Amino acid sequence: MKKFILLLLLVSTKSLFAQGDKEITYGFFAGGIYSKMSNLPDVIVPKGIYQGYSLEEEGKFGATTGFVINWKYPYANVAIQTEVSYSMQGTDLNYKDNKGLQYKMTFGYSYINVGASFKYYPIEGFYVGVGPYVGFNLDGNNIKYSSNAQQVFGNSGVYFEPDANVQKVLKESLTGKNYFYGMLSAGYEFSSNLSAGARYTLGLTDALTTEENGHRYSENKNKMNSISLIIGYSFDFDDLGNF
Repeated sequence: MKKFILLLLLVSTKSLFAQGDKEITYGFFAGGIYSKMSNLPDVIVPKGIYQGYSLEEEGKFGATTGFVINWKYPYANVAIQTEVSYSMQGTDLNYKDNKGLQYKMTFGYSYINVGASFKYYPIEGFYVGVGPYVGFNLDGNNIKYSSNAQQVFGNSGVYFEPDANVQKVLKESLTGKNYFYGMLSAGYEFSSNLSAGARYTLGLTDALTTEENGHRYSENKNKMNSISLIIGYSFDFDDLGNF
């Protein structure tokens, strides 16, 4: 069924652009991505609650891969590229205070991304692009928590929440969600059908929801931004026989 829908999409697209000098290709890409979600410290510890601590965001490395269809119009030096891709994105949040407590929260999300880019070729092979995209979060509760609370408070008689309990509360209180973003890209398409490129994505809408909770976690605007390096390979779309 999925292959039938994809073939129907390709046939319809070919018919739509049947007029004019153009080059239609399809292909795949893969690469590495570095991402970070903004404003997480203000979600976990609202400003003014207490002092004597540091809470810092640290971006995460992941992988990305996808399928693209590219309509290029050489006479105008432009192209429109549509794509569906998968990406692993998130952020680590590291806490330290003057009592020796340290903990780490890992927000590790996976997304299906759908969008389109307008590409301009200032010289043959080299392009710059821009376009709107949406990321669909596949696992909005994928948060992990670890700390040294056992070592710091274990023999002091002070009550502390076990890591498993804290992690459960985080999963219930914070939910990653779908978000819109803009993509800026640049790359080079070789005559051998290989390509290499770099991408920067800028989050445009909130990527995290703070559910009602009794733990002072607060709602904030959390944007997901990333940079990635990719390599790809394309096929000429002369007919369905080479698909």
